[in-house]
Amino acid sequence: MSPILSVVIPVYNTGKYLNKCLDSVINQSFKNIEIICVNDGSIDNSLDILRKYSEEDKRIKIISKKNGGLSSARNVGIENAQGKYITFVDSDDFIELNTYESSLWYFSLDKVDLVYFSTRLVFEDNIARIQDERYFEHKYTGLVNLSNDVVANMDVCAWNKIYKLSILKKYDIKFPEGLWYEDGPFFLSYALVSNSAFFINDKFYNYLIRAGSIMSQCNKKGKTYHKTFHELDPLLCFEFLLRFVFKWKLHEKFKPVLVDLFQQKIYEALRCLPQKERILALNKSTEIVNLFNLTCYFPNDYYLISLSKKHYHKIGEVNRFFLTRKQRLLGIWDANRHYIICFLGIKIKIKKN
Repeated sequence: MSPILSVVIPVYNTGKYLNKCLDSVINQSFKNIEIICVNDGSIDNSLDILRKYSEEDKRIKIISKKNGGLSSARNVGIENAQGKYITFVDSDDFIELNTYESSLWYFSLDKVDLVYFSTRLVFEDNIARIQDERYFEHKYTGLVNLSNDVVANMDVCAWNKIYKLSILKKYDIKFPEGLWYEDGPFFLSYALVSNSAFFINDKFYNYLIRAGSIMSQCNKKGKTYHKTFHELDPLLCFEFLLRFVFKWKLHEKFKPVLVDLFQQKIYEALRCLPQKERILALNKSTEIVNLFNLTCYFPNDYYLISLSKKHYHKIGEVNRFFLTRKQRLLGIWDANRHYIICFLGIKIKIKKN
């Protein structure tokens, strides 16, 4: 009998946490699941743990591959999934034992393409980073149409949601490999071709914040932060998303949020880059505008037009990232809609008439 749910667990050097993760999945009150563990080239004892569990529970399928990153491992899981529905669990996290029994039946409701449960943050000892729990708070309850406004108020994490495998297969929705922030384009692609989501406020997913995890590094500042990932990844993920949007002719549906999201990704990239290299983010932005001919869809958008022509000096919001130390201490900057006054590092915006 085919499984109802495929649970994909990417595994890379998480032997310290893997037992707790696997115990939380194999002991689910809902039993008709397959557990696809993708060993992404682990060099610790993770594979030994997986083999031990697979001997005791035949629902566990181990796929070993060369290290290719989280997206690559998840994509392998999607390709091998046999369930009607699919979900993801990171191998250093764990879930409540009634998670799937309490969640799956909501798919029986009309037009529900996504079930979204809440998240509990679990902090490992001696963690300096403070995670903002408000990011994971649900803004809605129950059955909600996946409009642009609703999606904008959801976290984009892959692991606190259950998806229809048929939708992933139909639209060939995958994670962008080799990039950080990979959850964003995956989730937004899925949301664009889905109807409604059911919001469950119970905290079924336990998300571990630990010193060695990717998320614990994302908020660090200074030189070490710049070395942990490619600084253009926010823009590369946005480009990946646009390829999906235009492939499936979803540009009209995506149009209301396109420019704002694009600007957000530009600023993320600019903040990550050292000042001398920030022109790389602007050049990539110009490439994206021209590649997808965005000025054709937004003929009156001053921001996109300036990017397309490389008139970066005309975009005040962008130019503030190029302020010198002296200008940050004392100076006046002419932005598009504001004058920006810098005094001893404090920025004051004065709206133009």
